[in-house]
Amino acid sequence: MKKKEIIKKSKEFDRMIGHCPVKKNSYFLVFYEKQNLKNTCFGISVPKKCGKAVLRNTLKRRTKEIISFYKKNYSNSYNCIIIVRKACIKASFEQMKENLISLLLQIEERVYEKK
Repeated sequence: MKKKEIIKKSKEFDRMIGHCPVKKNSYFLVFYEKQNLKNTCFGISVPKKCGKAVLRNTLKRRTKEIISFYKKNYSNSYNCIIIVRKACIKASFEQMKENLISLLLQIEERVYEKK
């Protein structure tokens, strides 16, 4: 992911988590909001209860890889905050990929329904 495509500011995280709609499953929480720009921005958060820093960073790297795959095949313009849940620790990469992409596709469909 490029630096322009990453949400890092805690104010943005707090605003989106407090006011934006959410899609969730046992592996991820995804907060999203439509934007007018062409590029999609993502923020990734892994809570400390998921484990030590090495494990949290591994989960972040896996999530970033899934996002890069998603961005190659689909295009949409929205901001998205992804919170990784504790169930991802025992999940394989393929399980994570299926679950996250299904959530992102649900968001895409929902955004198109509102138009």
